[in-house]
Amino acid sequence: MTLRPGNLKIGDMSGASPVEPGIVELLTVAQAIRIIDQSPVEPRMQRRPLLDSAGFRLAEDLRTDRDYPPFRKSLMDGYAVRCQDILKTPTELQCVGEIAAGQSAKAPLEAGQAMAIMTGAPLPDGADGVVPVEDVERRAAPGEVVRILRAPSPNRYIAQRGSDGAVGKVVLRRGTILGPAQIGVAAGIGAAIVNVFMPPRVAVLGTGSELTPIDGPVENTQIRNSNTPMLAALLRRVGCDVTDLGFVRDEPPIIRDAIVRGLEFDAIFIAGGMSMGEYDFVPLILKDLGVAMKITKLRIKPGKPFLFGSRERVAGKNAAPAGANESSAIITSLENSGASDAAKLCYVFGLPGNPVSAFVCTLRLASRLLTRIGGGMVEERWLTGRLDSGLTVNGPREFYQPAIRTVAPGAYSSRSEFAMITPLDWKGSADLFTLAKANVILVRAENEPPIPKGSVVRALEI
Repeated sequence: MTLRPGNLKIGDMSGASPVEPGIVELLTVAQAIRIIDQSPVEPRMQRRPLLDSAGFRLAEDLRTDRDYPPFRKSLMDGYAVRCQDILKTPTELQCVGEIAAGQSAKAPLEAGQAMAIMTGAPLPDGADGVVPVEDVERRAAPGEVVRILRAPSPNRYIAQRGSDGAVGKVVLRRGTILGPAQIGVAAGIGAAIVNVFMPPRVAVLGTGSELTPIDGPVENTQIRNSNTPMLAALLRRVGCDVTDLGFVRDEPPIIRDAIVRGLEFDAIFIAGGMSMGEYDFVPLILKDLGVAMKITKLRIKPGKPFLFGSRERVAGKNAAPAGANESSAIITSLENSGASDAAKLCYVFGLPGNPVSAFVCTLRLASRLLTRIGGGMVEERWLTGRLDSGLTVNGPREFYQPAIRTVAPGAYSSRSEFAMITPLDWKGSADLFTLAKANVILVRAENEPPIPKGSVVRALEI
């Protein structure tokens, strides 16, 4: 007998978790976002050497350990002077010393004197201005006379003590991603070891008997597995530690075993087998495994057969913190043994098998939860621009269309009215080639009326 959703018997279904009472069969995107955003999370933390923390999110505020700069600092190579001595120029002063970065003056500056000073060096007591070397007749060594030709604004070349930040000032906020500049700031304030959030541990799984490996032979009726490599790349960009479980055939026992492996992670993404076809086994398997379903279908195009649910994580090797054996990188874990219920959950995302649908649902919906698990705040990147062609009336589902946003060169490049958004000739949810050309996705509301050419619209950056 052919197994179909109607007669599928995976195990004892009496303990299966049904769709929760009151759940709407076809939710709006806004309703789905609210459900996902209200799902509890508990980010995990660890201490890491700063030099091994690039790309991680801070799990603490970092504060200055002293005033920055810690002294009055010269911003130019030139001469430290007393402004009252250079009210009229040209004028001559006696050069009585030289101060390099890392040094300090041996004596205060007296009337009629100047000291050669290098960028970053502390000003001597008594000095209240710096004359750049470009504004003197020639360089003068200590013991010589320096002739100052002009001094329009000597105060501007001094950074006052604490002007960058007084001691105790927060310079990097909790949740900040440690990029190159942030690593530099942390190093500058002496944060050699930092508390960071651990990335979400995520598994991706593809289903479909038509799938073949990307490096293997392919028959006329088969397609190469593009979903899990695409999803893995997208999820890594969101900040996840991703394990690609590959793909499995449309055989319930095999699908079930693969999903159980994925339930060891913080989240599992399953692409394919979500709809109402004869071989769409995944929803019933998830129920049989006790996944509490929160979302089963959406008013979204593409991506209608989208599932979201959760259950307690399966104990296994992937339940350990990522990198737990990398003693050289991880000083100590801040996790405690009494983890909350939220920390024990595995979130399950069921995605349509068509790649554009899987991409849109992950970008628009799932990424929100993963960002929070990783200690971040949800911040969608919306861009605006003018349509370079009109759009017809939209249908009853929120519509996501790949598009290209181009920006006019020159002085007006940052202004949205000079950006152009070109909707691409999209051929449907399997059209990955068109998605690859896009840099934004144009989002249209349910039943939105026609939009004329030249209208300002918003698009989601991808």
